[in-house]
Amino acid sequence: MGEGDGELAARVARLEVEVARLAEQLKAREIPSGPQPAPAAPWRPPAPARPLLRARLNPVVLVAAVGAACFLAGAVFFLHLAIQRGWIGPEMRWLMGILAGGGLAVLGGRQVFRDGPALGACLLGAGLGTLLFTLYTGAFNYLFYPAPLGLAGAAMATLVAGALAARARSGAALGVALLAGLAAPPLFSQGGHHEVALAGYLAVLLAAATLVPYLARTGARWLLVRWLALAGVWGLLATAAFQVQPADAGVFLGLLVLHYLLTALWVWLPGQAEPRPAGTTLLWVSATLALTGLLWACWLSLGWLREAYAGPVGAIALGNLLLVKPLRTRLGGRQADLGLLALAGVHLALLVPVALAWRWVGPVWGLYAVGLAWATGYAADHPGWEADEVRALTLLAWGMALLATLRWGFHLDAAWAGAPLPFLNLDCAEGLLAAAGWAMLARRPGRPGQLAFLGLECVGNLTLALELGRAVRLFEPRAEAITLTLVLAASGACQWVLGLRAGPALARPLTLAGYGWLAVASVKLILFDLDRAGTPLRALALLGAGGIFLAAALIGNKRRDQDRGAA
Repeated sequence: MGEGDGELAARVARLEVEVARLAEQLKAREIPSGPQPAPAAPWRPPAPARPLLRARLNPVVLVAAVGAACFLAGAVFFLHLAIQRGWIGPEMRWLMGILAGGGLAVLGGRQVFRDGPALGACLLGAGLGTLLFTLYTGAFNYLFYPAPLGLAGAAMATLVAGALAARARSGAALGVALLAGLAAPPLFSQGGHHEVALAGYLAVLLAAATLVPYLARTGARWLLVRWLALAGVWGLLATAAFQVQPADAGVFLGLLVLHYLLTALWVWLPGQAEPRPAGTTLLWVSATLALTGLLWACWLSLGWLREAYAGPVGAIALGNLLLVKPLRTRLGGRQADLGLLALAGVHLALLVPVALAWRWVGPVWGLYAVGLAWATGYAADHPGWEADEVRALTLLAWGMALLATLRWGFHLDAAWAGAPLPFLNLDCAEGLLAAAGWAMLARRPGRPGQLAFLGLECVGNLTLALELGRAVRLFEPRAEAITLTLVLAASGACQWVLGLRAGPALARPLTLAGYGWLAVASVKLILFDLDRAGTPLRALALLGAGGIFLAAALIGNKRRDQDRGAA
């Protein structure tokens, strides 16, 4: 091999080494064939959170609502002006109103099925309002047809709007239909007594409204619409119940029971697809209490025996107890138990005084106030109960505690002048039970607990003072008023001292309560007791009040010295 051949071989060797090196580099840079992770996005500062109101407020809907209201008002003023000026005849005015209202309703219905259900509901509301006003003018201003025929036309428009709501699964459209249906009876009213006809119309309206969520398979969370239907229907029934004639009271009473059954379907929606309807307890409590009061109005109109009213009250209590088990299946839990039991308890609390004697109503109400207050605390301390149910029970407990307190307060005048044995009378039982209810409610945190503590202070201290005054009256009637003052002063002093020794949670309320009762006792002593008592009783009152104040001051000073020594 010559010199040229050796040089060529060296060059080839170098080229092979270079190719191998380039191949290694290329292999290292080769992109794998498998899925690759996406490149990390560049960091951006978080966007500021939008306010809740802005997130929920749709400008288009707001503008549409204002526009619908303006159009409806403009239509009313135009028709009124056209009537005054005589621009067009009555027939043409009525026809224009029908066409304008119907056109808006159709346009709103089409929009409900598209991407703007809220906008469609606004247009639907303007259309229904225009139709109602036009039907009203045709019946009362132009006398084209009798008022019942105009009401029938309004009802037909409401039913069509409800059917549209069911087809579109729109709660807003159902709310507009309900507003139109509830406004029609007062609008087409001619006076007189038509309470039975009104109750029948409202039953049809509520049944039609109840069909919407059943057919749409949604609507259990439409809380505003649910309250609108309940408040509107039972509000109109209340206006009719207190005007019904005795001859119609029996039929009206039966229609009230029918409304209660329809309300049960509306509130609980047993065949509905959504598992938990919204606001069930407060809705059901409101309807049940409304039924109880309106049945009593019909009972009085019929002139039936008042004691026999315990029968319907017991039937309502039994009906609520029978609902406990099926509603556990409906809701998939015990969320409705305490509300139903509380309603049954409230009606049993009413049944006893109605059936026996009204003088027992105070102790029975106080007893149920204690039971409801305990149920409220039990539900709040156990996480299995929903917040809505706890709030509903709290409202019931507060209502019963207030009723028991008012009943006890009506007897204060009798307590000052009556002569029953101290602590062995119904007045004392009313006060003690009401105070026990307030004591249980005062255990809850926050402002409600503070207000309940105030109720406990008023009822508890006054009950104790009145009963001790009765005890002193047995020996010296003239010393009763002074005894009340001394008892209130002693209670204030004890609470003030306990406030100095209590923990942070009780120190402030007890101290303030102590100062308050000491001030009340001082004012009563100076302005009333000393002016009406003789010299011996004046001396006794001053000595007693002074001793209580001095004892409280000495104990408080000793407590302060102990705190300083411990520090």
